[in-house]
Formats: sequence, C-alpha cells, structure tokens
Amino acid sequence: MTPREAQKVICSYVLDNDPRVRKSALDALVGMHLKGSLLDSSLYPLAVKSLHDDFEQVRMSSLRFVWTLSSLYPNHTMKLAHEEIQDTVRLIDDAFVRLCDLVNDSSVAIRTRACVMMASYKHVDYNVMSQTFSKRIMSNLRRRIGFSTYRGKKKPTHVTDGSFDAASDEFRLLDSGACGAFVHGLEDEFEEVRNAAIDSICELCMYIDKLIPSAVDLDMFNDEIDKVRLNAIQSLRKIGTRTILEFNAEQLEIAVGALEDNDATAREATHDLIKVIRIDKESSMRKLLDALMVNMKRFPEDQLSIYRCLRDVGKRHADYLGTMVPSLLNLDKRYLPKEPTVDDSFYTSNVILIVNAYTSNTSISEMLPKFIYRHFAYYKSKYPDCIPDLQKIYKSANMTLQQDIDCLPTNLQSSAYNLVAKDVEKYMDTTLEMLNTIGLQLEVKDYTGTLLTIEAAKRNFEYIATLKPIVSGKAELAMIYLECCQWVIRIKQSHSSPTYATTAQMAAASLFQLSYAIEHTFLGLSTKTLHSVMYFRALANMIWIRFEQDNYHSPAISQLRLTLEEATASPSTHTMSALQSFVTTFLPLPINLDHPVRRACAVITHPLSNLDKSHRFGYKFPTDVRVEADIFNVMDINTIAIEIVFPDKTSHVFWPTCDQFKPITPYCYKLSTVIELQLPMWTETAVVTLAIVRSFEPDLPGLDDSILKYPNVNKTRDIFDTAMTTSISKALNYALHPAKE
Repeated sequence: MTPREAQKVICSYVLDNDPRVRKSALDALVGMHLKGSLLDSSLYPLAVKSLHDDFEQVRMSSLRFVWTLSSLYPNHTMKLAHEEIQDTVRLIDDAFVRLCDLVNDSSVAIRTRACVMMASYKHVDYNVMSQTFSKRIMSNLRRRIGFSTYRGKKKPTHVTDGSFDAASDEFRLLDSGACGAFVHGLEDEFEEVRNAAIDSICELCMYIDKLIPSAVDLDMFNDEIDKVRLNAIQSLRKIGTRTILEFNAEQLEIAVGALEDNDATAREATHDLIKVIRIDKESSMRKLLDALMVNMKRFPEDQLSIYRCLRDVGKRHADYLGTMVPSLLNLDKRYLPKEPTVDDSFYTSNVILIVNAYTSNTSISEMLPKFIYRHFAYYKSKYPDCIPDLQKIYKSANMTLQQDIDCLPTNLQSSAYNLVAKDVEKYMDTTLEMLNTIGLQLEVKDYTGTLLTIEAAKRNFEYIATLKPIVSGKAELAMIYLECCQWVIRIKQSHSSPTYATTAQMAAASLFQLSYAIEHTFLGLSTKTLHSVMYFRALANMIWIRFEQDNYHSPAISQLRLTLEEATASPSTHTMSALQSFVTTFLPLPINLDHPVRRACAVITHPLSNLDKSHRFGYKFPTDVRVEADIFNVMDINTIAIEIVFPDKTSHVFWPTCDQFKPITPYCYKLSTVIELQLPMWTETAVVTLAIVRSFEPDLPGLDDSILKYPNVNKTRDIFDTAMTTSISKALNYALHPAKE
C-alpha cells in the first residue's frame, strides 16, 4: 500500500462515530508526517472540519494536524468559501484565522494551546496578523461583492457611522476569528491562557517589528495574578532589546505603576524594562525619576537594581539630562556649590544618571562642579558596573586619573598626588622592615615589645590598603600573618598559667582558621609562605593533641596520637617532653611579600541588612531569598557557596550552579541566585546570617574539622555539607518575621 492510499484509508476514520477513533486517525496522519511521509494538501478541509468537533481531544489533535499542513504548504492558494467571491487566500493565512477562532473555545486547554501555537505563524500576512490586536474589523480584510451579483438580493446595508454592515452578504471577511484574538486571550479568565497569549505576542514581535506598537498599547501590567504581571513585564523588556520602545506619558504611568508591586521580582523586572525604553518628552523624565526615588525609599533593598536602571536611563536620555543637571545637583549660579555627602542615596542616583549621560553628551561638563569628578572615582570603586570608563571622562575634562589613589582630599594639588604615591611605597618598605623586627623580638622572648610592634604594623598595613589598592593583597596577607603571631605569643605567655588549657585550645582553633584562610583565599602565594602556613598548623596540632579533653573524644585525634606514638622510636616521658618543648621554642617562619598577591573576596549586594524592617514570610511554607554578590579573585567558581547560619546556630551551605555566575573580568564574577529556606516553626522575628564562603579540602578531614569548629563543637550542618569552608565576605544579618497567611 502506497503512502497516499494509506492516508486515504486513515482519512475515512476521521469522520468515525467514536471520538477515540477520530483522534487516533488524526494522530496517525501527523505520525506519518513525522516518519517522512508527505501529506497531501487536499486533506486541509478535513482538518478544518475537525476543528469544530464536539470532543476536546479531537480538536487538540486537529490543531496539530492543521499546523502540520500549514507548515508543509504555507503558500498554497485556496478559494474563499463564499460562493460569489473569486478571491483566493494562502493556506497559512486561512489556518491562522482558524486557529484564532479557537481562542474563544469552551476548553481551557484548547484556548491555551491555540495561543501558544499562534507564535509559530510568523509568515502570516501582516494585515491578518495586525487584526489580532484590535477588536475592530479592518477595512482591508473586507471583500465587496460586485453589483452584478445583487440581482434578487438585498442591497448594501449602511449603518449609522456611514460604513457598510460587515455582517451582511455584501461583504465577505477573510474570517472574523482573527479579529481581536490576542485581546481575547489577554482578557481570558484563566491565567494559563493569558500567559500563553503574552508569550506568543512577545515571540511574534521579536520577528515582526511592525507589531511592536500594537503590543505596547496593550495594558498587560495590571493583571491580578503576579506571575502574569511578571511575564508581561519581562516579555516587553525582551521586545525592547530588539528595538527601542518609545513610551508616551500614559504608557510610562502604567509602567512605573508596577514599581509599587510588593513582589521584588516584579519590581526588578520593571527596572529592566525601564532600561530599554525611550521617553518621548523631557517633561516625563522628572516623573520617572520621582517614581524611582519613591521606589527606593519604600523598598531600600531595590537600591542596586535602581542604580543599574539609572545607568541605562542616563545613556538613552543624554539630550534631556543636559538641561536637567542644575536641578539634579541643586546648583545655583548665584552661589558656590555645596559638596553633598556621597552616602546620600538620592545624590548617588543623580550622579550615576549624569555620569552615564556624560559619555554621549560632553557639553554637560560645563555645568559640573569640580568636586563631582572625585565622586565619580568613589562611585566607580563602590558601584563599578554603574559607572562608565572614567579615563574618557577625565580626558575630556583635562584631568588625569591618579592610578590607584583616586579619593584623596580636594585640597591636594597635582604635585601632591605624586608625593603621596612615593610616600606610600616608602611607608610600605618601612612597615615590611617591622616584620623582621618582630622576628628578632621573638628570638629574645621580648613578648610585650613584640605585641606592641605587631599592633603598630597592623595599623600601618591597614592604612596602606586604603591608600593603594594594588598592594592591598600584600597588606591583608601580612595582617593575617601578624594575627597568627599574636596567638603564638599568647600560647607562650600562658604556658605556665592555670588557664593554659583553655587559651591553648582557642589558639589552636584560631591558628587553623587563619592558616587555612591564607592558603585558600589568596592568589599568588609563594612556596615560602605556604611553608610558614603549614608550620602554624603543625603547632596547632601539637597543642590540640596535648589538651584533648576526656568529654570530647574524636577518632581522628586518637588515630593521629597513635600514629605519632608508633613513629616515635621509644615513646617515653622524655619523648613527650621533647614534643612539648617544640611549643615553647616555636618561632614563626617568615613569609614572602616580594611578589603581588590577590585576596579572594566577595560583596553581598542583595539582600541588604534589614534589622529595622524584617522580611515577612508564611511560616507554613518555605521562603525564597534572592542573593546577589560581586566575587573577586576566584579561580574556581565550583568552590564558591552561600552559607546561612540560623538562630539555633545550625548552618546550611547552598551551592549555586555554574550558569548563575556571570564573568565580568578574569577571575571576577557576578553571582545571582535564589535560595529556598526551609525554616522551623518560628513565632517571633529572628535573624539569619548570610556569607559567601569558599570550600577547601583540609589536610586531615576528621581532625581539622573538629579543631575548626571549636569552641562551637555543637554547631551542626546538613548531612550533605561535608566540605570545609572559609568566609570571603562580611557576614550579613537578615531578619525574618513569620506571618500567618
């Protein structure tokens, strides 16, 4: 049997009395196409007839069959169904309007499927496609019957507005199903249908630019379901990435209304939408800025997202902002400008707006006060992704960016910058000499003098790190090393005191934490430095084994003690005394600071600490927390995680996926993820602590794990969190309040 004969046999069952047979016949025809058999275009009328079947499953199968034929024969011409009209229509156009007619189907599944499939009809005639965005029947879709056909029939009927009656026989529409199909889909009572309509509109607008004005005019932001509102905002933002969306005052008012949404995701999506729009009038710019400032005041956690939004607004509206600079900075030619505080969020917003407009409208420089250029540099270091390249801006203003020293006081002249840069190098060399002094003082057991020298050196390194960021890695490494030396001195000083056991154990735990922090959070460490780190841990191991408590036994500690005893030729009191003398005569090995080093660090940009306004959540359900962070100097992102410590001191580590890290520069990333918190049955406001951590493999997993937890030996983790971690960010306190919903 040939394929055509098989199709003929199957078609006879499409009109069977049993709906299950009709569905199977339609599915079989589609299956033949998928297997490589060519379907005949003459099957199209049968497929159209099945679209009006009484059973939902049959209509669903018929939808797939019609789509298959329209894909195979899009340009096949067909005569219009009206017997007195000789016009023809393409099969794909006719199939599209048949599909649109099902947007009003009684079945939710059929309506949803019809809206989804409309997105695949990208090659439909524009006149037919544009009709889906309006309930008014367009004149170019009407067909007038010649006057020779009016014999014995009713004459053309006129309605009150002077047009012909579209329902009469004098005019033949291609099909009324396409009329306002998307409008009907967006007004459907079921959110699945509305979401499907929004998705199809977005897909078609990405392919057909002429449809974009019609899509923007549709009010999709006021839906009662948050998911639909969010989908509408995100879809319009996608359209805006293809072409500039120009908003009038009315459209802008609808868009900024979404900034009042309680859903943080919807507000952020609105910020992303505002990035891609162009406001048609300068008068509307002030309304937009006021709406964003109100948003920031009401929801402080949106601050960073608003700054990023203003960055793109400034780039797109440089012509408007050129005349708004005096009002934004409160400048008056009659008075000298007053320098605002850089911590003011409203002032920060205006500066970000102006500096990005500056890149395409350099005439703004004539209106800017001198102090704002230093603020540019400050905000560049604080919000690097919101401020453009300052080299071009400074060059146009005949200024020079002073390398790493970019936040010095205003009263320093240009020559003073060079003096400060040289002084920093000398200051660094002098402070490094203090490390040698500390070693000599330890040799002569001048512990009091050593501690004073260490404190002075730590202050110097901390100051150097603020003056010249390029050496901040060295300075931070030196400060941690000096802290290790302080613990060594405390051990030696308390060796004969009654509190030696407690001090020694705390010192051992601290040495482990600090030494692992050096080894696993710095890039560019020399072998000499790594040896010094391991030497500190050897001391900590000896101390811990010596003071193992009876009420806290660890198999790993016992095993290590057994190993040491077996390795000793003659275990005796003399041998143990020799091991003890290692502690009293211990001298730290020097570290190498000749080469540049970088420290891995992270800054949590979202959420912000909210101790004054706790986040409310339904206590019966998990709550989502969106976390954003800037991560610097990390080679392997697979070692980066988010640790949350709950009020009961238990902790959990969340591992972001690789696609949630966005590379910015070599070894630097932006992390954006959402973590789901399974919280206990709280009754009052409680605070959880968030931190970005880096995992590592300890030298002795069992022993080191025990020591690192001290004194919080009861601190527990999820059973799957077996990796050891060290923090690379400041801890952030986030308040949560259970609410009955």
